Amino acid sequence: MEVLATLVILLHPIAALAIIWQFFKQRKWRFERSKLPNDLRNEGISRHEKMGNKIFIYVILVICLAFVSKIIYFQINNGVVTFSDIAPNHFHGWAGIIGLFLIIYLRQLGIKASNNRNSEKPYAKISNLHGRISDVMMYLIIIHAFLGFLYLFTYL
Repeated sequence: MEVLATLVILLHPIAALAIIWQFFKQRKWRFERSKLPNDLRNEGISRHEKMGNKIFIYVILVICLAFVSKIIYFQINNGVVTFSDIAPNHFHGWAGIIGLFLIIYLRQLGIKASNNRNSEKPYAKISNLHGRISDVMMYLIIIHAFLGFLYLFTYL
């Protein structure tokens, strides 16, 4: 049973690493967009928006996976799961919740910038804020992932 519990608890960090990789790949758009000619830029914008929507869904799924894996882990090891077992009680857990709100805000900014661009309204300020929020998230993700790595030692 310990092997199963360990595998279950490792599901969240493995899935999270895949999303982190996608997020960092997505952020490269900020530097690549200015190098593209107009005809390729529109195609790139479309890819960026589609991947952003996918990342948004994946982040929600990875956060749900964190809770589900903890429930399964405690069910396997203790036979009982209490609210305190799944509620965040450390910075890593709370940073995940903060990250959820930031990704929601990041997506809203992206949608607003896209809508303004499509209706030919000014969107540069919104787009710039969208990029700056992604910069903040990048640093929080690094801290969150490192603390998650350390937090894994409490389970393994």
